[in-house]
Amino acid sequence: MRKEIIGTIDGQLAAFRKKDITKAFAFSAAALRAQKPLPIFVAIVRASYPEIWANTHADYGIVRDDGETATVVVRVYAKDGNASYDYTLVREPEGWRIEGVLRHDPSKEEKV
Repeated sequence: MRKEIIGTIDGQLAAFRKKDITKAFAFSAAALRAQKPLPIFVAIVRASYPEIWANTHADYGIVRDDGETATVVVRVYAKDGNASYDYTLVREPEGWRIEGVLRHDPSKEEKV
């Protein structure tokens, strides 16, 4: 399960690195795609998730899942810095999809 879940997040991050926004969007959960059209998704990621938008690589923490939902803390690195994010994923017919991402408060993190 861990490999599939990380593969989904890694796939989206790789799509962002290639600036393939349509492919990055496809890794989002169906409910999120229905709620936020592609242009809004792009605007949100660019403005609120700078390390994800301009990522160079990521480190993955422990994956917790119950077969239907999963959570994992991901440290995302970019040229200008890094940040930790809580990823929530949901299993859909086509596989694991990203349902939500929450950036950790940088004032409460240790500097790496």
